[in-house]
Amino acid sequence: MLCDPGDHFKGRYEVERKYRVETLEQIRADLASKGAVAFALGNQETDIFLDMPDRRLAGAGQQQVLRIMRPSGRVLWICKGPGADRCVAMDLDDPDKALEMLAALGFGEAGRLTKARDIYFLGDFHVTLDNLEGLGSFVEVAVMTDDAEKLANWTERVEAFALELGLETTSLENRSYRAIMASAQGR
Repeated sequence: MLCDPGDHFKGRYEVERKYRVETLEQIRADLASKGAVAFALGNQETDIFLDMPDRRLAGAGQQQVLRIMRPSGRVLWICKGPGADRCVAMDLDDPDKALEMLAALGFGEAGRLTKARDIYFLGDFHVTLDNLEGLGSFVEVAVMTDDAEKLANWTERVEAFALELGLETTSLENRSYRAIMASAQGR
């Protein structure tokens, strides 16, 4: 970790827009020129998707994800949904113990993906640069909030900031990485 995340990852809602890009280098240069602060660079993140055997979470538009980040050593338990903006996460110490506990509650692995990820902070936003082998490169612009009444305003601000970074609406990717991976695998 290169800086303190402050309030960047606090909130029950995440307003996020994901853009498919050819290369991450221009975005990296734009972030540097704007004075972005690096939070985590060079991480490899493994997301382990969990669901019940009947896939009830997927059917309800929800996800349980255990995210293991190396070399930062951070482990997150992430609950997304229902709804596109609902997101709650907490830090964990031991991914193996967390997986064991979740398995005891009936959860099983429903998929896994790995990505190379850099995270920057600029103003209210966190900007994530991702590369997923075989799927491509992506930029996520996001903000977290506890105020559901401000989601529409944050959506406008996130989209405006993405345009400032040169991210065009034509490159907007509305699918989750999990859905992109499933599509690439023909599922």
